[in-house]
Amino acid sequence: MNSTTSKRFLPYYWEELKKLLRPAGPLVVCAVYSFVLIFPRYHRKLFRLNLFERQFRLPEKMAVDGLWFLLLPVVIILILRLISIAWPKIKETFPQHRFRDFGFRLGRGVGWRDVAIFFAIMLGFVLFAVFQKDFTRTYPLFGLARESLKVFLIWEAVHLLHMFGWEFLNRGFLLFGLEPKLGRWAILASAIPFALLHIGKPELEAYGSFIAAIALGWLALRSRSFLPCVFLHWAVAFTMDLLAIIRSGGFA
Repeated sequence: MNSTTSKRFLPYYWEELKKLLRPAGPLVVCAVYSFVLIFPRYHRKLFRLNLFERQFRLPEKMAVDGLWFLLLPVVIILILRLISIAWPKIKETFPQHRFRDFGFRLGRGVGWRDVAIFFAIMLGFVLFAVFQKDFTRTYPLFGLARESLKVFLIWEAVHLLHMFGWEFLNRGFLLFGLEPKLGRWAILASAIPFALLHIGKPELEAYGSFIAAIALGWLALRSRSFLPCVFLHWAVAFTMDLLAIIRSGGFA
């Protein structure tokens, strides 16, 4: 490579990198999001804790995954918050440095109203889905939840913890992290990985997950919080599990 080519090559990519870092938040968010999803797939043994008996391994995995989805993003936000206090100029590079900037707040009342409306809309799809064999075979994901109401409620409590971490990662950390750079296009940007992560679920659910992600994204941005998304997503999953059990004959 001659000197002329080198001068054109390096300055170009250096300038492009500086553009990506103004602000740097979206780049950091995408890097952390990717790491959070990739790391457990290569180091699953680190996420196996002997907290439950053998038959409870799925709830154990769901609980640990939910905590993992929360852990690293929360640590990153906490570090940014502490640095911004000690060095205020960092706010120019990382304008998002508070938990509330990533949707960690109760949210606007209109968002909670919309939860009820979205749930009513989704209920029709859920009622249709429970008459499809692949849904009744799949849900609840934890088969032993069919055995008794007690086990079912324990499973749904664990599922709520998982949903909290899952929705924070997707509708809190990723969505709000991309919003300063992409505006409302952040909804579509965050919907793509969300849909891809549903590969392996029943086919109708996998296709529908992209539409659901857009609806959840709108809900999060309107309410300025990911918490309404947690409740809506969990309520739909809870209803699906319960109706699937009833459809297959009730608790054993």
